[in-house]
Amino acid sequence: MKTTLLNVSALALLASLSACGDAADPGKDAGATAVAEDPMAMSGPFAEAETRMSERMMAAVGSDAGQSWGKKMIEHHQGAIDMSRIVLDQNPTAEVATMARDAIAKNERDNASIRKLLKDGAPDQQSAELYRGAMTDMRDRMMAASGADVSETYMRKMHEHHKGAVAMSDVALANGVSGAMRDQVQRTRSEQQRDVAMTEAMLRGEPMSEAKAAAAAPSPAATPARPTASARPKASPRPSPTPTPTPADMPPGHDMDKM
Repeated sequence: MKTTLLNVSALALLASLSACGDAADPGKDAGATAVAEDPMAMSGPFAEAETRMSERMMAAVGSDAGQSWGKKMIEHHQGAIDMSRIVLDQNPTAEVATMARDAIAKNERDNASIRKLLKDGAPDQQSAELYRGAMTDMRDRMMAASGADVSETYMRKMHEHHKGAVAMSDVALANGVSGAMRDQVQRTRSEQQRDVAMTEAMLRGEPMSEAKAAAAAPSPAATPARPTASARPKASPRPSPTPTPTPADMPPGHDMDKM
């Protein structure tokens, strides 16, 4: 009987110590909270592709600002291609599936154009650092973007992805990129701006066909305004005819026949 009581007491003591240990370990619940707030967890099926894209973009270095932009943008576009292929395997909505297929085609086409402009040269780390701020901001915003389902999550991530390309292109244009590479930067920037506008419209619930058409339409500022009446050049005034003098206009004693 005494042995039984001792065993019961020992078990009770162990249970008490175990409960105290759990209460004294704030890391248990904090760890669960950290996992819930981890941007990687929020990224769902896209987390690996986003991380790989960010790492490769950071590692890409060219011989000058233009070459660094080109190498980084290739990795940026490849990230969009990878994410689009992922969402196509996740049973997205019909419109998001169309958006993803369009994104794959456009980014593959843009990458082919950029590759033709890449040149060999000593890596210039300073030129690559110009883009760090834009890339870091894009990465953080993409990782944090999420939606009610995989289709909305994809659209919100791509929205930040497009905005990141615009920001990187602005950096390139502000840092002396010239020639054919500058032309490519401007084309890429325009395309990504249209994608930003289209995605924003789709997130508002507009059909993709309407969103795409609106994004492709020239902005009012880009359309030459018709001159208003006040802006049109005025016609030169026609000279009024010189009046023929009459006898009443002539001084006294003047002979009209001598004129």
